[in-house]
Amino acid sequence: MTSNSRNLIASLALLAIAAPHAGRATDALMLHDGTLRADPSARQAPVATLEKDQDVEILDATPQNNYLHVRTAEHQEGWVYAKNLEMRTAVAAPQARVRKPAPAKPKPAGAQPAPTAPLDGIVTDIPGTWDAPVPAETTFEGPDGTCGPTGDGGDTFTNLRKNRTDVPKAYHEVSWSALQALPYPVAGRSLDEWTPDQVAQIKPYEGVAVTVTGFITAVKVQSHGSGESTNCHFVNEEEVDWHVPLVQNARDGEDTSIVVETTPRVRQAHPKWTPQALSPWVKSEAPVRISGWTLLDPEHRAHLGKYRSTLWEVHPITRIEVFQDGQWVDLDTLP
Repeated sequence: MTSNSRNLIASLALLAIAAPHAGRATDALMLHDGTLRADPSARQAPVATLEKDQDVEILDATPQNNYLHVRTAEHQEGWVYAKNLEMRTAVAAPQARVRKPAPAKPKPAGAQPAPTAPLDGIVTDIPGTWDAPVPAETTFEGPDGTCGPTGDGGDTFTNLRKNRTDVPKAYHEVSWSALQALPYPVAGRSLDEWTPDQVAQIKPYEGVAVTVTGFITAVKVQSHGSGESTNCHFVNEEEVDWHVPLVQNARDGEDTSIVVETTPRVRQAHPKWTPQALSPWVKSEAPVRISGWTLLDPEHRAHLGKYRSTLWEVHPITRIEVFQDGQWVDLDTLP
């Protein structure tokens, strides 16, 4: 049994003990930012966003699919992921929240393995004939719940591709300009709205494994607002994508960038991928090398000319290399 499972069972046992006592208010605090759902699942978009330490009243201490039925101070009822609740009762003294000790600083890594060789030389014109494997379907569990392969709605075709975790066996190394120049039509914000002819324009280039070199202008952790459908509208840092503008030349403006994105599902296998680890390469003269799957994200057309220059992305990123001391270094091998 995992520690998460034991913690959930212990939390639910406390709730079950408290529930039968008449006259006792059974309340709980949110342990993280979270979502209020219309049913005990993350299949649909949330009805409200709840903040860390916000209190809710537990209406039924019997969980359904690991969710509990609650009511907010604004009298809005719904379901909250049980692991995201800390139970409180009116007759019990508040429990001190135990802080986990900070993780020990990792020791410097030894000799790094050589990067995977590209399939061919640096390509300046992507042909549209490369293999595009079917994305592997994955489920993600975070503090705010369990998120399925297509999120909680929106563009399910695109979300499935964003949420893949399969790692390419090899990559096509392409120039920044080759990726930026890939075609796409003027169409709706969801592929569900596209015509077959419009989909056909991007299909030859969608979901191929590439490596591209550029310069990072920012690392934007999407832990604000109401979240994105691909991540079931979760908003905690470990549950969201990073939007990383990658420009062709050092100090180019963000409006010229290609957006490349890490996802919480892939980052689970890369604990050293943090904004702090990448910070020395943000707005730096030193380049980074990004590998992953090509993806056309139709949702961000309004960002063109301001936060990006194309709707094509590398999403998800499956490998990050940084240029340090005259050589490429895998971010996973840094101390």
